[in-house]
Parts: sequence; C-alpha cells; structure tokens
Amino acid sequence: MPVRTYRFVLLVLLCFAVSTAFGQSDPKAFYLTWTDDPSHSMVVDWHLERLEPDTLFIREKGKTKWSSLESDVLPYPFSTRYVHRISVQGLKPAREYEIKFGKSERVYFFRTMPKNLKNTALKIAIGGDSMHQKEWLEKTNRVVSGLDPDFVIIGGDMAYENGVAENVGRIYDWFDAYSKTLVTAEGRILPCLVAAGNHEVVRGYHSAHQGYVQNNEFRNRIAPYFYGLFAFPGQPGYNVLDFGDYLSLIILDTEHSNPILGAQTDWLKSTLAARQDVAFKLPIYHVPAYPSVRAYGDKVQTLVRETWTPIFEQHGVQLAFENHDHAYKRTFPIKNMQVAEGGIVYVGDGSWGVTPRDIHPVDSTWYLQVAQKIRAFTLLTLEDGAYRITSYDEDGRVIDQFGDKIWPRKQED
Repeated sequence: MPVRTYRFVLLVLLCFAVSTAFGQSDPKAFYLTWTDDPSHSMVVDWHLERLEPDTLFIREKGKTKWSSLESDVLPYPFSTRYVHRISVQGLKPAREYEIKFGKSERVYFFRTMPKNLKNTALKIAIGGDSMHQKEWLEKTNRVVSGLDPDFVIIGGDMAYENGVAENVGRIYDWFDAYSKTLVTAEGRILPCLVAAGNHEVVRGYHSAHQGYVQNNEFRNRIAPYFYGLFAFPGQPGYNVLDFGDYLSLIILDTEHSNPILGAQTDWLKSTLAARQDVAFKLPIYHVPAYPSVRAYGDKVQTLVRETWTPIFEQHGVQLAFENHDHAYKRTFPIKNMQVAEGGIVYVGDGSWGVTPRDIHPVDSTWYLQVAQKIRAFTLLTLEDGAYRITSYDEDGRVIDQFGDKIWPRKQED
C-alpha cells in the first residue's frame, strides 16, 4: 500500500489548543526513520489499536501554529495493532520540528540532517543484535541517548522475533523500549535505520525455505515484521540512503531474505559506482566478513568476504559495520584479504543488548586489532574530511577509539 507524503511547506496551518479534555491517548509506540533525503524529510510511525486514520500535529520548533496531517493505516503483523504512518517532505535542513500524536498531550521533537558537513559534524550510534533481554536493550539505549547522536543504526537481530506470530510480544517490547529510551532527556526522538539479520527471518535464511523466490511476496512471508514495521530499507531488503553528497549508507542483506549472489551484488556494484564522489560510503550488514567469534571459513562469512569486500575496496569504502557475533571487534585495515595500509576497517560484531560470546584470541587472529567479550556499540563522528570512532560498553565506558583519519575528499571540478 503506498504511503501518502506531505510537503510541509504546502500544509494548511491551524491553531491547535492543548486541552486536558483529550485525556491520555498516547500511542502504544512510535518509530522515526527515513526513506528519502534526511535533510528534507522524516517518516513518522506510531502504533494504535484503531483502524481509522489518526492525526499527526507538526510545527517547526519555535513556531506557535501546528499543521495537521492524516495518517495512512497499515497492517501490523499478527496483531490487533495498526501502523499509522506519515512521510513528511519539504522540511528544512538542520532544523528541529515538534510533533504530537493524535490526542496525546506529549510533545516530542526530531531534527533533520545537515545538507553538508561544513562547520558541523554528524554523530551516528551504530550496533546490532539488540535484544536478548529488554532491560539490556534499554540500558544501552539510555547510554546512546545520553550521547545525543543524530540517529541510530541497528544492523540486524532487533527483537529476536524470528518472523513468527507467537513472538509478537518481543516486537512490542522492542518498540516500547525504543519509545521510552531512544528519546533524549529534552524529548528528541532519535531516528533509526535497520538491516535484516537472521532473527528477522523465519528459520534465519532464505535457503531454509523450499521453493524460495526472490520477490516481494516471498520476502514479506518469511520476514513479516521486518517488512511490515520498518519503512527503510523496505523491499527488496537492501537499499541506500544518501545524505546530501557527503554520506551514503548502504544497507545489505547477508542471505536472510535475499541471496548475496546475483541481483543484490549487481545492485551493490552499480550503487557504489554511482557514488564515487561521495565522501563517506558506509556498508552496514549482519553477518561479518571478519568474525570475532564464529568460524572464518563458514559459508556466509566467506560469501561476504569473497563477494562484497573486493567491491568495497574498488569503490573507496574505508569503514564497514558488521554484526551477528555478539562481541565487540575492530580489525586492522584490510585489503585483498590481508592487513594493508589504506585498507578497510571492519567494526562492530553486534553486542548491543545480548549475551556476549567468547572471542577469538586477538594476538593470534591476523585480522583482529581489538576484540572484547562485552555488550557495546560504536559512536561514529563524521566531519568534513575526517572520521572518528569511539566505542562504549553498556555502562558508558569508552572501550575503543580510532580515527581522526582524513577521508579522501572528492575531486573538485
């Protein structure tokens, strides 16, 4: 079902008086993300047990009048809830907008992204494998919110719901935790982007399904929550999000609802080739090419390493974010599957809110520069021509730092 979009500059403004007569009617949960240019848009989801369209009120922070937008209503898999969604377009870059959901009295706000990185920086909290236990997820989320990143990326295995009806309570818990703890003390909701992991898919991998067909219907059937509740990446499950001409986030699917070989890899080649002049090109995916826990020679790890990493290298990628192993790692710079100056640094391994696993010995694993058995996430700071990585554990302690590295600037005309 196509979602209506609203150009903010064309909306009819109305005065909205707050009234206690509305009572308490907060949504069950909400979620903010992007499908278009993050400097000019925002997708706002909220979950209600009502089929009738609801109203979102929005205004630029500092203004007195509200605009009202009517939601599209989408099915919520295996639930009596519905997803109310609005795609707001025509927003101004690097501005803050206040929102209210329906008759709720609570005012939140969000921030659009800058058009460029001149005289500013972008902060992204990145991790994966987010919820074995809700309290672990919430603990890490609170540390993240306290650092005030511009947005969040979860590289798969969000709620461990495995795509099945009996686990709908886990997805309720994940969105409840998001709505309560990925909000700053000032009320700013942190937008979120996600990738597919094995626990978003029935039986984990497309190859586990006899008669698999690489189409929308089949993917939706084996990963109903992922495709039903997260507007981005949407179908086919891999996608790119461009931030001006300074950042491209490339979200990939490591054999979960799409095979690595074939259409997805062809798409990856053309997507990176079209972004040669983008300063920061960041792939995010679930199964790691360079695992800190699992076997280096396992099938999917090998497919990622042999199929995608040469493409990354060819097109100037310098950082890639991996997950799945439930530990923290940062590799040496790697090129042609060996440590090399100017190679790609692989970061992550997915331990946001899960039980950490034993790691490979760092001193005898050729590609590991840092690794720990720990719950952690990474704060990536991007500036004009440089990046910095600071990784934190669930208590907010710094466990790793790397960067202030000059990223190759795009060629001037």
